[in-house]
Amino acid sequence: MSTKFQESMLDDLVKLVLENDVVQLSILPELGGKIVSLIWKPAGREHLWRHPGRPFRRPEYAGDFESYDISGWDECFPTIAEVVYPDPPWKGITVPDHGEVWALPWQWKFDAGVLRMWVHSVRFGYRFERAITLRDAGQVDISYRVVNPTPFPLKSLWSMHPFFNVTPSSRVLLPAGVSVRVDYSLGWRIGSYLSNHDWPRTIDNDGEIVDLGLMGPEQPFFEKLFTTRLPAGWTALYDEADGGFLAFTFDPDAVPYVGICHMRGGWPANDVHSYSTILEPCSGWPDRLDIAASRGDYLEIPAEGERTWDLTLHLGQGKPELEHAIGCPVDSDA
Repeated sequence: MSTKFQESMLDDLVKLVLENDVVQLSILPELGGKIVSLIWKPAGREHLWRHPGRPFRRPEYAGDFESYDISGWDECFPTIAEVVYPDPPWKGITVPDHGEVWALPWQWKFDAGVLRMWVHSVRFGYRFERAITLRDAGQVDISYRVVNPTPFPLKSLWSMHPFFNVTPSSRVLLPAGVSVRVDYSLGWRIGSYLSNHDWPRTIDNDGEIVDLGLMGPEQPFFEKLFTTRLPAGWTALYDEADGGFLAFTFDPDAVPYVGICHMRGGWPANDVHSYSTILEPCSGWPDRLDIAASRGDYLEIPAEGERTWDLTLHLGQGKPELEHAIGCPVDSDA
């Protein structure tokens, strides 16, 4: 199945479109390589959420992430939360909010069915690369490479950061045996920072049972959670009402964690329009690089070296197809 490629415009920005018979994917290279549309064509299903009140516009380097579109699929590197880098030779240098690469224009080249994109760090010397290939049966292969030309190892966090369209019946699925830790909970309703919880059900501060996996209705809640180290390399977002799904598969040694954000109207700043799930395969936890480094849960790019990792995104409908994609049975209520 061949991949069509075209260049057009969106909101005065260059838009790149990759498309085959099953998937259509649109990217804004000037906005950090942001993926702004991901359509599974057999059902006409748009998987990526766009905030209805925020236009796409070029961000300032080191800008506040919340001040921009909070839409689509960004890449966070080399941190998620803004921090001061902890070690020499960059000790004391601020690592911007949600990292550097989301706020920088990327270069790109389409060749032989592969869209290759890259961007260079402003403060830390690395080159961040991403390659996207559309496959048959609703699969998208995504490959990453970070090159560090400096004579010093670079401590980092990488997190995929896609805002997905969801309904109240949408559920995040994880491998059996995983628990989760709190990075943030609005009002700390389910516990303190870094507290551990069973998945998917836990008890909130009022003694009520909370289903952490299910999106549920709009309400002033927001949680950011991280899994414990994954025993198997997959995660999925499954709509229990109509069976629509997306799933990521990957090597759990290379991508050992998943971050989960359910935005039900509690972020940013009680925004009633923010109803989305962010499902984030990632290299470490929590959001702060300095804390992740102190705990040993980070990605190190070796001096004068590189690191690579790969994921496959699967789009489809129905539990049998989902189970085929991830290679194991799933309990949609767990």
